[in-house]
Amino acid sequence: MAALALAALVLALAALPAARAQSQATETPDASGAGGPSATSQPPANQPPANPPPGGPPSTNQAPATEAGPGGTLTVWTTYQGAALTWLEEQTRAYGGAFDRHVEVTAMKLGDIKQKAALNAKKGTAADLFVGIPHDQFSALADDGVLADMSDFATQTYLDGLSPQAARAFRYLGTLYGLPLSVEGPALIVNTNLVSDLPTSYPALKKLAASLTGGGRYGFAFDAANFYYAYAWIRTFGGYVFGANAQGGPDTNDIGLASPGSVAGARELKALRFQDGLLPPEVDYGAIQKLFLAGKVAMTYDGPWLIPAIVKAHIPVTVVPMPPLADGTPWRGLMNVDGVLLNRFSGDKVGAANLAKWLTQPTAQADLATRTGRIPASRQALARVKGDAVLTGFGDALADSVAIPNVPAMGAVWGPMDAALGTILGSPDSDVAGALQHAVSAVSGP
Repeated sequence: MAALALAALVLALAALPAARAQSQATETPDASGAGGPSATSQPPANQPPANPPPGGPPSTNQAPATEAGPGGTLTVWTTYQGAALTWLEEQTRAYGGAFDRHVEVTAMKLGDIKQKAALNAKKGTAADLFVGIPHDQFSALADDGVLADMSDFATQTYLDGLSPQAARAFRYLGTLYGLPLSVEGPALIVNTNLVSDLPTSYPALKKLAASLTGGGRYGFAFDAANFYYAYAWIRTFGGYVFGANAQGGPDTNDIGLASPGSVAGARELKALRFQDGLLPPEVDYGAIQKLFLAGKVAMTYDGPWLIPAIVKAHIPVTVVPMPPLADGTPWRGLMNVDGVLLNRFSGDKVGAANLAKWLTQPTAQADLATRTGRIPASRQALARVKGDAVLTGFGDALADSVAIPNVPAMGAVWGPMDAALGTILGSPDSDVAGALQHAVSAVSGP
């Protein structure tokens, strides 16, 4: 992409926070995946803020508000730092000016927000609104009764403007607990110094990669032993983590990690390593990243958290979805969704909900994306930043991605699946089906 656009993203992503801890999550069979990124993968970070959106709360995601008391104070706890925090402070000031409200914003670590909300919400001393909360990190607060049902505040028009998976991300046990604000996850990142014509299918990608592999260089490489990335192969080839119950939620008793589709996806990963000879012997994240930044990998499957290092290394890249399988099947990797949640015990739920809707309107999401590199959850907001090839590329890739499951049972998936993948990719004689069945046994427990 153009140097100017990449330079902007350096500012947007330069101050990356520490990697997310492996997390809990859920999904339906058509969104089956688990957990969060490992310690090697990091969420995108923050940039300078936006001009406040004009007008009142957004009509696209707002149900009519009543009983909002003018002149009161709303409180916000947020995980945002740096430029994203500045963006939030400017947006809340704009909201306060439009509605004669004062809004106090306090930045905290995610763990502190969860702990303080659990301890103080019922006492009436927690924030009215929680901003920048990952969708796979709120279930305990929902179980404790801290969070409000936001169904009455999110119109169908707003939800229809999200990808189906983003719209589903904050639904837990049938209740909508949050409004999505941004998404993140992997896409195909291509070094345009080494690749001039993008592959149009997965077989074409493998053929191109093979032609570029040799002499210590690789056409395609990624952290294949990490379930966060490898899930795209499991799901795209027909596998799943959990089946669906009668209500469309995850059936945690139906674990599909050793299903025929999961075995097929894992076998394809093994083939990339041994049969096709496309993956380097060191398949861990750090080794792959080092090779890519040295110009020795033409294409990788990674997230926006890699962009600052790419720019620093002066590597020109384009970002696109993984090309479809030979039969046209699109790739479905994992994604995280951040959003805005409402305290059930807020003294002004209407005012707080209207602030949540203000923050998640497309104009505000586009501002956040442009200035921080965060991918908008709203498709309308994504269209507003179509001039930025990196944001658009990740947004297009994430349109078919799977929101990391948000049920506690998903916390048991990460370790066993990482171990299974390590075994599968560790030897040309590995038993793929046996390794996955062992993972299933570990996930289901005694």
